[in-house]
Amino acid sequence: MRKIGIEIFYWIERWADDQIAFFPKAKDCGFDSVEISFVSGPETIDVPRMRAELERLNLDIFCSTGLSLQTDITSPDASVRDAGIQYLRHCLETAQQLGSPILGGVTYAPWLQFPETTDLRPYRDRSAAALKEVAKIAGDLGITLTLEVLNRFETFMFNTAAEGLTFLAQIDHPATKLQLDTYHMNMEEDDLAAAIHQSGTQIGHFHCAASNRKLPGRGHIDWLAIKAALDAVGYQGALVIETFPNPNVETGRAVNTWRPLVGEDKDTDVKAALAFLREHVA
Repeated sequence: MRKIGIEIFYWIERWADDQIAFFPKAKDCGFDSVEISFVSGPETIDVPRMRAELERLNLDIFCSTGLSLQTDITSPDASVRDAGIQYLRHCLETAQQLGSPILGGVTYAPWLQFPETTDLRPYRDRSAAALKEVAKIAGDLGITLTLEVLNRFETFMFNTAAEGLTFLAQIDHPATKLQLDTYHMNMEEDDLAAAIHQSGTQIGHFHCAASNRKLPGRGHIDWLAIKAALDAVGYQGALVIETFPNPNVETGRAVNTWRPLVGEDKDTDVKAALAFLREHVA
């Protein structure tokens, strides 16, 4: 069975809150792993304390990050791209220190940024060129850099698995793979299972959320088809639940959560989602 994790921001109200403080909740709910983000920069991570808590709770970890306008590897400004490469290097080094097998997230362009020009190819070309360098760093560190395929409202870079595979081919390095997310796939793919089949061994990480970004099992995604496709391509990585359920806090508002996506007892609801994934997908 595939192991199941939880993106720790499920419980967190502000991006800058202490992620480690919520690790016991993940363990108590029965998860095998946690996913954390370098949202405030990898230098803010207390590596010894985080490693100690992971070991105490016997939890695996996955790391993710994103790029800012100051670290934008799609930028025409070479100094900005260089800053982005160095930022990703620092993130990869921190992920290795924490024991994460991947560095995932929006690792290829700033989230929610859209160029005004109609010619987007130079942005993709600059990103791929920078990621060639970053992929070499990742490979030397034994880390896989995963590129999350997002919907059209969150990025212009690529929105389907097929487009993501084309971008991977442009990078052309085995340390880069795709990160698929059923919430985004539900919006962009003609057939979710077919997209998984097409991605095959290029899937490096997998996020689970319902079609409406509620917890798995609450929307209309065909999870049995997802399981069959993951089985067929031999994906043995983790399944990580990612949702931002609270509309009244910073983390929910940032991703346009305007109504509660879980009940008042978040722990009970997420335990049910974990049980659902274990029964139908893992």
